[in-house]
Amino acid sequence: MASNDPTPSPFRYRWLIGAALLVSLPIMAWTINKAMEGDKAISIPLPLLSTLRPEPLPLQDFSLTDQYGQPFTLDGLAGKWSFVFFGYTSCPDICPTTLHQMTSIADMLAKQKHGDNLQFIFVSVDPERDSVELMKDYMDYFDPSFIGLTGRQSDIDKLTQQLNILAVRKPAESSDNYQVNHTSSIMLIDPKRRWFASFSPPINDKRVVEQFGLLRDYYRE
Repeated sequence: MASNDPTPSPFRYRWLIGAALLVSLPIMAWTINKAMEGDKAISIPLPLLSTLRPEPLPLQDFSLTDQYGQPFTLDGLAGKWSFVFFGYTSCPDICPTTLHQMTSIADMLAKQKHGDNLQFIFVSVDPERDSVELMKDYMDYFDPSFIGLTGRQSDIDKLTQQLNILAVRKPAESSDNYQVNHTSSIMLIDPKRRWFASFSPPINDKRVVEQFGLLRDYYRE
């Protein structure tokens, strides 16, 4: 006579446990993986989320000329943190304002003893008018320790394209009296010659200094 006892056999218990494990293990692995990804994301300081690049971008070689007529290539970025701003000497507002802010940033970082491996670079997006001599006068006015770079338009383009810098000449009645619309962020290149972060306008001197301190700590990790 067949038994109607609903109690599962030991074999059925083992089968149910095995099936449950097969289902749960992938879910557990996915959950742990997501948790680890979450921890990694949380490790980025909150003030840097809009500044730090998701992944540092290694730069390709370029060749420009500094305000002393000397060549400046990718090697000139090695071993230093480089604050790089793109503009032009005839710029009526954004460029002089940002360069004044960069001098303030440089002074504050020097007082914090961060100035030993820093450099500040101004790259012209108007090489047609910005000669080597004019770049030297311009850098001398703001800070003689700053590096001013110019060169052929095609050579400048090699750098601007890597850093997503836009520069568009505005229509003008005179061929030598025009303005250039350009990206006004300050780009930060790390000692390994990688685009590491960017400081977007409006630029706040003190906030940039604070963020840079966090960036250096994050970089050491």
